[in-house]
Amino acid sequence: MEKIYDAAEIEYWLSKEQIRSYFDTPDLSFHLCRYEKEEFLTTPDTPVEDLLFVVRGTIQIYGIREDGGISPVNQSSSPTLIGDLEFSRQGNPPLYALAKTEVTCIALSMTKYQKQLHCDLRFLHMLLKSYSDKLALFISINVPASTTEERVLLYMKNISPAHELNGLEAAIHQIHCSRRQLQRVLKKLCSTGQIEKTGRGRYRLKDTGF
Repeated sequence: MEKIYDAAEIEYWLSKEQIRSYFDTPDLSFHLCRYEKEEFLTTPDTPVEDLLFVVRGTIQIYGIREDGGISPVNQSSSPTLIGDLEFSRQGNPPLYALAKTEVTCIALSMTKYQKQLHCDLRFLHMLLKSYSDKLALFISINVPASTTEERVLLYMKNISPAHELNGLEAAIHQIHCSRRQLQRVLKKLCSTGQIEKTGRGRYRLKDTGF
């Protein structure tokens, strides 16, 4: 990980992503963190010191089961926030966050600004939205759906833009299944006419009212 303090580059990303709009606290000092592909942003054995606003790149979030297998949670592209749970829990991150591409983050020290942030109403509202978005993603797919097939249909109906699944890698993390399971379900849903294949790794829901 490379820390960058170039004022012009920092200001570019602050303005482009409107990061300052998340805070009432004036004169916050930000810096950039740049991660190479396959580099970890967070791990459960490393304390998180900064709030990280991912402004470029794609990250994968996952846990490790007791048997050593990977339990995928999500795959996100910018913009997304890392450190919201750790800010509230005051502990190490429960999950791994891995850079799937080169990733650039706007970083803000939680240690330096902890007192101010706990009193920053706009920031706290932003945290609530971040928590609610993550909870809504989990509930919308996992609670009403008992099978992988149902989760795929709910994902395409409620979460994916334009009711399309575009790329298997991101979908398997949000649907919580293996690539083989997803491919098998997509093939079945195509054969039953519920979805249609529109390109390599691209599928469209045919009936949004299932």
